[in-house]
Amino acid sequence: MTQTLPSTTLTVDPAWIDAYGHLNAAHYVGIFDRVGFELLSQVGVGLDYTEATRCGIYTMNVHVAYLREVLEGDPLALRVRVLEADDKRLLCLMELTQTRDGYLAATMEQLSLHVDLNTRRAKPFPPELQERLARAAADHAAQPLPEGYRRLLPLKGAR
Repeated sequence: MTQTLPSTTLTVDPAWIDAYGHLNAAHYVGIFDRVGFELLSQVGVGLDYTEATRCGIYTMNVHVAYLREVLEGDPLALRVRVLEADDKRLLCLMELTQTRDGYLAATMEQLSLHVDLNTRRAKPFPPELQERLARAAADHAAQPLPEGYRRLLPLKGAR
């Protein structure tokens, strides 16, 4: 059974518009960071996990591709997919789509590292969470990637 990707909808807030009349680059990253983190709770690494374990994921690297502009009031959908995970790292792809006209506006690859917030050091995911992330990656792989997407960030390399 194919799992649907965690997703949500939102609307471009007037406060996010820059001098060019479109969504400011920093707000794309803000949306990916804030809303994407909320969606990651569906694969087990959200705020509820952090509150229960005093562990969380630190962003180690991101690559944002700005594909088409979005304007004030545009309806958006954000979806998150787990591309890959190992014992301490998680690589996700977030996709921001303008839903009225049906185009992909931006993507963000995010490499995260699992950290114990008490020691501020990297720590392996608990075995059950490693299994859950591996299942999510396998399930999400059944969903088609955005047209023209090519992965840029390696899973390995962050310690």
